Amino acid sequence: MKTASAEEIAAQFNDYLEASRKQPVLITRNGKPVGILLAVRDKAEAEQLASGRRRSLRSIFQEAHEQIEKGGGIAHDQFWHEVEQSRRAERPARPRSKR
Repeated sequence: MKTASAEEIAAQFNDYLEASRKQPVLITRNGKPVGILLAVRDKAEAEQLASGRRRSLRSIFQEAHEQIEKGGGIAHDQFWHEVEQSRRAERPARPRSKR
């Protein structure tokens, strides 16, 4: 992760915005973390990150519906891959028992 002060970010915002497409940029003030500059692909992803929630199955269906309406869609395999990822994210990790 790249690190830059708030002053550096302000002075060279476009450069750091471009850099955030490759990796998150940790923003510091007086040497302490105050934020992260993180690139997003679309408004839905930005809202998801801002709300602190993982992607819901409903949002996957909504995106698929919108793409179909536009004459596109997501591939069958991609749909089920995203469903599986959503299920994994919802399951808490189980502690391993020692034998």
